[in-house]
Formats: sequence, C-alpha cells, structure tokens
Amino acid sequence: MPGSSRRQSAPSNSLSTPAKAQSLREIVQQHLLRDVFEASNDAVQRQQRQLARSGGGSGEGGGSSWMVLVVDPESLRVISSSIGMYNLMEQHVSIVEDLMKKRAPFRDQAALYLVEPNEASIGKIIEDWTPSKDKKGPLYGNSVFLYLLGRLPDELFAKIKSCKELVKRVKVLKEVNLDFLTKEAGAFHFDMGKKPSIYSDLYLSNSSAHNPLLDRIISKLVTVCATLNEYPHVRFPVKNTLCKDLAFLFQQKMNEFVGSNAEWWYNGDGLHPNTERATLLLLDRKDDCLSPLIHEFTYEAMVNDLLPIDDERITYESVNAGTAREGSEEATTKMDALLNDNDEVWVELRGKHIADVIQTLSTKIRDIVNSGSGSALNNSAKGSGKALSINQMAKALKALPEYREIMSKLSQHMQIAHQCMDSFNKQGLLDLSDLEQTLATGKTDEGRTPKLKELLGQVVEEFRKQSDSMMRLRLLAIVVVSQRGLASQDTLQKLLREANLHPDELAILQNLEKMNCPLVQDEGKNNGKLARMRDKRVASFGGGGSESESEYSSSRYACLMKSVMENSATGNLSVDEYPSVMPLPDPEAMLGSSSMSKMKSVRSVRKSAGSAKWSKTSTGGDKGKKKAQGARQIVFMVGGMCYSELRSAREVMVATGTEIVVGATRFIAPKDFLKDLHSFG
Repeated sequence: MPGSSRRQSAPSNSLSTPAKAQSLREIVQQHLLRDVFEASNDAVQRQQRQLARSGGGSGEGGGSSWMVLVVDPESLRVISSSIGMYNLMEQHVSIVEDLMKKRAPFRDQAALYLVEPNEASIGKIIEDWTPSKDKKGPLYGNSVFLYLLGRLPDELFAKIKSCKELVKRVKVLKEVNLDFLTKEAGAFHFDMGKKPSIYSDLYLSNSSAHNPLLDRIISKLVTVCATLNEYPHVRFPVKNTLCKDLAFLFQQKMNEFVGSNAEWWYNGDGLHPNTERATLLLLDRKDDCLSPLIHEFTYEAMVNDLLPIDDERITYESVNAGTAREGSEEATTKMDALLNDNDEVWVELRGKHIADVIQTLSTKIRDIVNSGSGSALNNSAKGSGKALSINQMAKALKALPEYREIMSKLSQHMQIAHQCMDSFNKQGLLDLSDLEQTLATGKTDEGRTPKLKELLGQVVEEFRKQSDSMMRLRLLAIVVVSQRGLASQDTLQKLLREANLHPDELAILQNLEKMNCPLVQDEGKNNGKLARMRDKRVASFGGGGSESESEYSSSRYACLMKSVMENSATGNLSVDEYPSVMPLPDPEAMLGSSSMSKMKSVRSVRKSAGSAKWSKTSTGGDKGKKKAQGARQIVFMVGGMCYSELRSAREVMVATGTEIVVGATRFIAPKDFLKDLHSFG
C-alpha cells in the first residue's frame, strides 16, 4: 500500500482547528464528504487527466471517471444517518452496492469500499480480489479506496496484505473513525441491542472475564471522541461496576489511539487556544429503570411511544379535504415522513409538550391563512385562538396553493400530533399519567405526600379499567421500581392477581430483579413513606430533586440523568460519587473562569403546583440556546437512553450554555425497554 506498511488513521482535518464550533452531525458530514468521497473523487479525476495526457483510453483498468461505492450494513447506516444517499452522485458515485450480496462487475470504474473493520466485511473484500475459476476477471477497475469506520485489527490488516491483487490496486487505506450513527446534531448511538438484545451480555456476563461486547462498545466510543477531537476526562458512578470497567477500558483504548496517531490533536492539549479538555461521563441504564417506563408527553417521546415508527420513518394518516364530498366523511391517505434534523418543524417542536405542539401548529397555520388573499377557515375558528381541527387544516392547505410547501409540512405534523392525542385518549392516559407522576415524584400535583396504601388502591383501579395487559405490566413495573420494591410478598401477590399478566409479561416483571430492582424490599428496609424512598432513590443516582420545570402536572417527573448533567455542566458533580479514572483538574480549569461565573447564576425554577395538566406553556423547545462555552460534556448511557433523557440534555445545554453531546448503545422507547427485559429469558 502506498508509502506505508500500516494503514492511515484519523480524519484528515484533525491537523487543524475548525474555524467555528460544529455539531457532531456537521463534523461527521464533513468527514464523510470531504475526507472520503471528495478525496477519492479527486484522486480518480487526477488519474483520468493523467490518462488523457498520456493518450491512455478507457476500458478495463479504470478508464471511467465514476466510482462504485461498496458498503456493508453498518456503513450504509452511517451514511444514511448523516449525509443521505442523494449527495453521492455529486461525488461521481454511479451505484451503491451491498458488500454481502453478489454484485455485477464494473471493470472500468474505481471501487470505494466503506466498511466496518470486522472479519466478515474484510473477508468479502479479499474475496472480491482473489482469482478463481468462477471469475472472468476483477469486479472493478485498478483503483481501490478502502476506508474503515474504526480501528483495523492487526490480524485483519495482515489478511489484507496477503491479498496481492488487492494490495497492488489500493490507493488509500484509511481509518475514518466514524463507527457510530448520528441521531441528531448533538446525539449519537451505536444501534446495538435491537436484534438481538445485548442485555444478557451486559448484565449477566462474568465481569472478570473478557467481554467482546464491552470491547466493541468502547472501540466505537473511541471513534466518537476521535471525531470530536476530544481526549476526555473519564468519570463514572462509583457504585457501578460495569461503568467502572468501561471507564478504565476506554482510558486504555483512548491512550492507545493517541499514542498511535502523533498528528491528531485534541481540545485542551495546550496547543489550541480557548479550548478545554472535555469530560466523558459513563452512565448505566441499570441505575435508573424508572425513566424509560414513565409516559412522557413531549412530542418526540409520544411519537416513539404511541405511534408505529421505524427508526426515523413514520407512516401516518393524512386527511385530504379535497377528495371528500361536502358533508361526507374525510378521506385519508397513508403517507410516510422522516422525522430528523432535516425537518425544521420537527426540530423546533420535538421537545415541546404535545399541547404546546398543537397550539403552535395551529397558530402558524392561522398566521399563514390570515396573511393570504382568502380565508380557508370558518369564521367561528379564525382568530379564536383555538387549536385547528384536522378538517379545517386540510381545507386551509387546499385553499392556499402558494403556501403549499410550508403548509404541507405543518399539516404533516398537525396530523401526527393529533394521532398522538387520539392514542392518548384511547388509552386513557390522562388519569394514568397523574398516578405515574405521583409514584415517580412521591407527591401529588398539589404537593401532598400520599400514603402508599392510597396509591396502590388507585393502581388496582387502573388495572381494572385497562384492557391492555402490557399497559398493566408497565404500571406495575413503575410501582415496583419507584418504591424500590413492595413492602411484602403478600402485597406483590395481590397486585399480580389484579394485573392478570400473561406468563411472558410476568417474566418481564421478574427480570427487573436482574437490573437491581427488587420486587419486594429486603426485610427491615421498608420505611412506609414515599418521600423518604424517593429521596433515597434520587441520591443513589447523583443527588438532586426529581421535579421537572414543566408547568404541566402530567410532566412533573424529571429523569435522574438531568440532575447529573446539570451538576456536571456546572462543575458541581461530586468527585466522591462520580470519580475519574485520572485525577481531575479544578473546576475553573475544566469549565473556564468566564463559564464558572455564569454557571453560578443558573437556577432550577419550579413552576407553581396545581397547574392545569394541559393548559400551560412548557419549556423544552430548541430555541434560545446560549453560545456554547467551557469544556464539552459527553454523556454516554450503556443499555439505552430514553427520549426524556435526550430532551433533558437539550434543556440543560440551553440553560447552562455548555455543549452536551449524548450517546447510547441505542435510543429506546418504553416498549423497547420491556423487550430488553424479556430478552433475559
């Protein structure tokens, strides 16, 4: 391979400081477009110019100016989650091929491989260039560009070197450190655990033995930090053995990466001004099994909890007033939508309470209607301030063709939001949510601390009203987790009789014990008071209160990760409870003196108790962000991060002005968490 017996590593822009702060998603897009596709395309075009000057013709050997992109499933997801396939043609990519499938030859085109450096993918690449009786010749031309998402193990590098036909064609062999998926501007995940679940390997394996899963998680996490140019301080909950093991393994692998990439720079290295060294905080789903069970009523969380959604793609029922006769029922059509950062309306609304979402959409549509030449709304609705009905919105869309694009996008979200509310009403979540919030916070909406017996009576009433057994399971799990176990086996058996769970559902409940959530409290630990139990639970996950800033009583509970992030961002996270692998500098050095003075003014303001459940305005949008300051905070949740935690990260970033990048093995809705529990067997 050209000029080296070892592969190149680290993105090519790692030698210079970016001109301005970029989000993780922007950095990934830049790396892929510039360091992979543009660099390869430039090399191919140079080769074509040289051939033209020398009089060489096209044909078998690389005469075309186009490239074949060959990907494995992992790299295809990376491309799709960041730049999208539509950008590839601009870089002279003629076709995208699946490495794992049989492919047609393109012998006049260069081959650009982008793969995860694993045994299967490297084996397939070598197979492409190994002569055999079944092949008439090589699949592709004489130029091969080979990019690896992460570190290429030495044994796989040796296999590549042993394939002479491949080696003599390789123009680039490079590790691009992009072995992760971007969820949004400041969030990433590894897409690990969907099929099959990783919970048994995470929580039932012998911690003293070598665990390939932990190696894979940490190797991917190193590529995240390499991409961000971060060599972070690594912190973990002192009582969590898994996080401690991951922290020390990360430190080891990150040290190895830094040692083998002398030209790679990192924030806080002393050579790049106005930067501080980041902090990586490792957390474990096992330490908070309550947050992924609670019903959350912000837009993104409801979509993922209540509606059928596959990754970012959702199919919804679109009401079309134009196809329905006057007085007849509304006509509907199934439509697909992608809910991601490319949708500005989604980005604005995803963190808002669903009531605010519908009101905001109604206001935007009404403003457009009122600015148009004609009225598309009934006089009774126009200017009244009420939320629009689906039919009113559909008529407005039909009547204002000049605003079709923006009205179509607003219409799309209005219909998705209404489908969330339809599911909310059908499942009777208004009363159920109030009970869940009281169990989670230990207080009623009025601030009263009820007796546990009173709440369990309400739980039984919900069981009898709820026809969906999975909903009964979810409520019973919330009871068990929030109270750190029930007072006695007798109480548990009474609730189980009322819940009437199927055997598989009972197994899910019992598997909570494998997540350190006992179904029954240890003898002598029952204190009988919700408030004291809640205080103990919060303290075990970093301290702080469990009350959110939302004015909606149905959203009183704040996930425990939020207080941890707030303390970390403001330099107040206890070193005793969250130690570091290596000694930490003082807070001023980590956050910057200017940041410290501003952090002192950050306060959590609790709105008045007793407010209406669906009539107030909540915080939680993505607007009004302060300019990022101080060291970047990277928070990683092993075992899956729920959507209330993702929202909380954005809120803490807005409140403190500290850039927070969150990641997880994957992002989970309540049904995903229950499936993970079921996977224990």
